[in-house]
Amino acid sequence: MLLTGGLGGAHLAPTLAEVLGEQNLAVVVNVGDDLDWHGLRVCPDLDTVLYALGGHLDRERGWGRVEDTFTTTDALASLGEAVWFSVGDRDLATHLVRSQLLATGRSLTEVTAELAARLGAGEVTVLPASDQPCATRLELRDGDRVDFQQWYVRDRAEPAVSAVLPGRGSAAPSVLAALNAAGAVVIGPSNPLTSIGTILALNGMPEAVAKVPVRLALSPVVVRAAEPSAAVAHHTRARRLLLASLGEVDSPAGVAAYYARRHPGLVTTFLLDYRDQVEAAEVAHHGLRPVPTDLLDPKELAKTLVSLLRDEALSPSA
Repeated sequence: MLLTGGLGGAHLAPTLAEVLGEQNLAVVVNVGDDLDWHGLRVCPDLDTVLYALGGHLDRERGWGRVEDTFTTTDALASLGEAVWFSVGDRDLATHLVRSQLLATGRSLTEVTAELAARLGAGEVTVLPASDQPCATRLELRDGDRVDFQQWYVRDRAEPAVSAVLPGRGSAAPSVLAALNAAGAVVIGPSNPLTSIGTILALNGMPEAVAKVPVRLALSPVVVRAAEPSAAVAHHTRARRLLLASLGEVDSPAGVAAYYARRHPGLVTTFLLDYRDQVEAAEVAHHGLRPVPTDLLDPKELAKTLVSLLRDEALSPSA
């Protein structure tokens, strides 16, 4: 099982499904970034993962559908509407269908399964972390509180943050059932505060994860990476500013320390990029077993994970 946000899930889930087999992978996706947009329910992280699995993701932008147009957004702007949250026309179709299905009384889990089938996501089980609306809010240093998307998109992740306020809710029953049956859980290379942290803040989630025999985490930080794409650069900058605002360190060892301190005993093994293995000793100092690999090569990363999961599952201490 993979716990993830949008960009991290899009990076890893398709290749992990290929290596593990689609039917052997469940992906639990953050819903703290979800929002209502002109009366429609938008689930950015879920859509990014679904689009990646179905081959529709615009990887250059890091969100939305490939070869999309923005006629509707332009028309909204011409009518005087704020368009800081831009939605493509093909992307809009997803939100229309989701909102229509939710209006019939179906749960977000059921609607996500339907969209996965329609988008060609294969046999991978994609699960929203919660069926309840539980938007993440950020408390800013100036005292204001804003939704995550307002800070991340509208404000370009610039205002200093004093606290992350995960939405109150419970883990979806389907997620708890999947965790109960899982042999291993991988905490993906996503923001530890606003993607992974919001998943783990859901009622029932930490206890369910802790019962899974094998528990690994991937560093979202690759310090010595080459120049990233624009989408990754913005995501990286936002994570760095957020962690710094809250007194955390944006480094592999810093993230490992955060998991060890905030969720003691939850993670046993921590994968960091081989370029950053100078930090392996510090990761070990925080009680996590460091494993260097190539975090930027999805195929190599997936192979490392599969080998590691197999070895740890067979270990008497697992």
